[in-house]
Amino acid sequence: MVKGRVIFEDEGSEKVILKYPCFELKDIVEYYFEIKIPGNSINPFSIVALPNVNIVASIHLTRKSQSFKVHRELGISDTSGDKLCGGLTEAITVIHAPGTHEFAIKFKPGVLHSCLIGDSSKLIDSHIPLSKYIEQGVIDELKSKESFAGRVKFAENWLLNNIQLSKTDFRLDTVSKAMYYINSCKDYKISAVSKQVGVSNATLNRYFKEILGVSPKQSFKALRFKTALKNYRSVGSSDLYDELGYTDFSHFVKEAKSLANKTPSEL
Repeated sequence: MVKGRVIFEDEGSEKVILKYPCFELKDIVEYYFEIKIPGNSINPFSIVALPNVNIVASIHLTRKSQSFKVHRELGISDTSGDKLCGGLTEAITVIHAPGTHEFAIKFKPGVLHSCLIGDSSKLIDSHIPLSKYIEQGVIDELKSKESFAGRVKFAENWLLNNIQLSKTDFRLDTVSKAMYYINSCKDYKISAVSKQVGVSNATLNRYFKEILGVSPKQSFKALRFKTALKNYRSVGSSDLYDELGYTDFSHFVKEAKSLANKTPSEL
């Protein structure tokens, strides 16, 4: 059985480094991160990726870099190579083989919608070669940078020159406001969120599917579960899980088994 653990952004790891974006890209990029596994490691490095609605651009920096995805029904599949990864409707374990060195950009939900030309829904629980969206020469130039800081700087310069930051999309703006409201108020009722952002339930559902490729219900469930798991790491089963929309702690445990096939303590 492959084992892995969730690593939250505020948790340290000797194999993972993270950097937040410059001010100009704060509405586009969640953060940049890099995973480096020594080639002489005996065991691979495994991480549990929680359900989410983000898109991640992943670039392998060495020929030895290999990554695999573990799905509870489909088994292990090779996901090596430079790719654009979509959101997840359930948790998966990602295995990084010894010698892997990977640079990645985690984008804010929905911001790449206008660039994907109908691929938003296709990317859910899947990935597409990055070269479909970015010229190989650009990818190769990023790989040539000698440090994480250098790669971040190159990526930011490229994004600033190629992403339309000023272009507005009412659907994306509504989805972003809904996500912000949920994260701030921890109110996961679709009717309450719809009222807060000024649209009907049906309209909010349509916007989410068009921009993120999933329904508000799926998005809210992913956000709620991440919050609950972080709380569990901090205070255990004594937290007030009903405030997050669960009936009680056992309901949270049941959802963990449904979304990740593991108990909270195993994540």
